[in-house]
Amino acid sequence: MNQTLLNGLEFFKHFKNGAENVIKASEILNRINVFPVRDGDTGTNLSITLSSILNEAIVHPDLNLVVSSMSEVALENARGNSGIIFASFIEGFSEACHQLKEISPEQFVKAASHAVAVAYQSVRNPQEGTILTVMRSWEKYLVTNCQPQVKFNEMLHEAYINAALTLEETQNMLQVLKKNKVVDSGAKGFVLFLEGFLNTKSDLDDTKEYAVEGLPHDLKVQLHDVPEDLNFRYCTEFMLKEPLRELKALDYLLDQFGDSLIITGNQRLTKIHVHTNAPDQITLKLNEHGHNIYKSKVEDMWLQNKIETYQHPKIGILTDSICDISEALIDLYQIHLLPLALIAGESTYLDKYTITSDMLKPLLDASESYPSSSQVDIKLVKIKLEWMLRYYEKVVVLSVSKALSGTYEGYKKAIEALGEQSDRITLIDTKLNSGAQGLVVLKAAQLASEGKSLNKIVETISRDIENAKIFVSMDTFKYATRSGRVPYFAGKVLTALHAKPIMTLDEAGFGKAGGISFSRASANQKIFKKLKQIANKSESIRYAIVHADNHNLAERFAQRIEEITGQKPEFMTSISAITAIHAGIGSVAVCIVSGGEL
Repeated sequence: MNQTLLNGLEFFKHFKNGAENVIKASEILNRINVFPVRDGDTGTNLSITLSSILNEAIVHPDLNLVVSSMSEVALENARGNSGIIFASFIEGFSEACHQLKEISPEQFVKAASHAVAVAYQSVRNPQEGTILTVMRSWEKYLVTNCQPQVKFNEMLHEAYINAALTLEETQNMLQVLKKNKVVDSGAKGFVLFLEGFLNTKSDLDDTKEYAVEGLPHDLKVQLHDVPEDLNFRYCTEFMLKEPLRELKALDYLLDQFGDSLIITGNQRLTKIHVHTNAPDQITLKLNEHGHNIYKSKVEDMWLQNKIETYQHPKIGILTDSICDISEALIDLYQIHLLPLALIAGESTYLDKYTITSDMLKPLLDASESYPSSSQVDIKLVKIKLEWMLRYYEKVVVLSVSKALSGTYEGYKKAIEALGEQSDRITLIDTKLNSGAQGLVVLKAAQLASEGKSLNKIVETISRDIENAKIFVSMDTFKYATRSGRVPYFAGKVLTALHAKPIMTLDEAGFGKAGGISFSRASANQKIFKKLKQIANKSESIRYAIVHADNHNLAERFAQRIEEITGQKPEFMTSISAITAIHAGIGSVAVCIVSGGEL
């Protein structure tokens, strides 16, 4: 960096080297991640944020074009506290580089100063001892010590040393860092970025590479295995296609829902980050104030922290949000749930997290175009699997029926993209959905928790899949017709006749009619009769009851089926919002796995 001007190509080369330095150290950053939550993903989140910039940003001699593109990509793809703060930093730098085709050291200092100010402004309650502290220390050194005609290498080397020293001080700024004898993970990531940015070699540069003092890459980490008492469970992010300047009041609107609130953006997009127990309530609040949700992300920090802290099974279980199973069982057996996307109007929601089936009715009635689901995001599946493979020897992925959804193919592509790691993943088409899928997933998780082998798990659930049934009592054909599951003309006629359908799945996992009645009571009696026949022929049965905002009828089902089988249900819970699009509000389903014939 023995020069006094950087154009867009040169700046990108330095940025790339800095980003790659962070990406290489992502596992170390994950290991020392204890603040604000010990969920072991700061390195991953920074790597995803920076990798997206390297893969998608425009590379061009014009500096303004490059940094503007970087900012846009970072905002779209940033994840987690540190990732979004870093994206805010890049946005601030971009704003200061407006119309600059190349940048001098003096202009760089002004841009850095604005970048740090924007990063601080994006955080509702800035905490010292974090990435923000190191950013500010670095920026203050630049502002104080930048001399006329200085070269980049001289200026940035001294500022980097100052940032590295401040990083070491973060260990004493926050109690959780002091207790675990680590520096802040996000702050370390920023210093690693500065190191790489500084040490980039170019044709114009014959200066030495600066050694990193006091910042070993093989840092020994001594974390105390003490579980955290988390105030909020979900790390939640929303993207709005609205200018940030028009949404300044959002922090007061959303502050009531949690902590770690960050709001950043530009003239086109606004990104919100918050730790909360109620992602769905934030969705309602945003909708209530007229905001459409372009994208969202929810991560279960409680589950991540539990796996990071406690002993867990050697085999991890992953399924999708079409699988209906009670939250208590998900928590007990550490079942990982991948939310699928639901599109309604101009907003995109995450099934079971930012939208639930009991929130669906107004959307079904209000939407001009009927809500639908979208294909699974392969990149997000890959990220999830990579995270799981850090903790589990093997992973079993149990997909909703591939006859009903493209989710199975999405899993398959994501697994293939993992290369050699794909050998540790077993993908199974359950040929089921809803609570029937839930019963199979539950059995797999129970076997994993008992330490059973992969072969035993696959053998058992393959048998369960063959013996699983679902019977859905629906109040109307209206929703199945609008969603396209029932042919339009037939559905309109049956809806007009007030017919009450019973839906089920065939052996291949396709939906099919299981009967029709002209009263709900009659339809339910037909289901009870089918269950009695199965129970009388089976050595054992397990069953579950799921519903779409119809708890009272679900309770009556449970009482009647207990009379038939002599058993209580394994679980009773609400169905996926995506399933409710097809089954309709008020539907109730009985799901059963029989254990062989008498």
